[in-house]
Amino acid sequence: MEWLVRGKAHVLGDDVPHDGGVIAFEMVTARITDPEKIMPQLFAQIDPELIQRIQPGDIIVGGKNFLAGKAHNTGLIAMKYLNLTILCESMGVRAFQGVVATAIPCLTQCYGITQQVNNGDELEVNYLTGKVLNLSQNTSMSFSGMDQGVKNMIEKEGLKGLLIEYLAQHPELRTPLTPQES
Repeated sequence: MEWLVRGKAHVLGDDVPHDGGVIAFEMVTARITDPEKIMPQLFAQIDPELIQRIQPGDIIVGGKNFLAGKAHNTGLIAMKYLNLTILCESMGVRAFQGVVATAIPCLTQCYGITQQVNNGDELEVNYLTGKVLNLSQNTSMSFSGMDQGVKNMIEKEGLKGLLIEYLAQHPELRTPLTPQES
């Protein structure tokens, strides 16, 4: 896991919902989990051409209440697949749980970030220290770095990785594999 990330900023603003914003609600209700199928629809409800401008490793910059609404992870699956990271002013606890569970590096409480970063700015972000360099504007910002517990969970590839590790340490809790699974 790289904690020092360099990529283009895609500024989305305040109150961006997951359902109907990051991803179409129809994708959520259809329970699609294949990132290849989700990816073409990522952010289409906000900007239909945004997905063409996004490159793997880019940085999503959200304002207040990023990923508002229901805590679904459909869009996060595609964001993880594209190796995107997040900087935002605020995010609800359920949304943050989804981000960490899918192992997406994220800094919240980046107050004023949407006023200091423009679409397409080249950023360098140290998620451990909270230092953000705007290489396009030759400016720097400092925010709180990532919590150690969150870092550990993301390093283990989120909730699934933690569960795999836990079950390896506690084999008595594992469900025996059926003949088809072995």
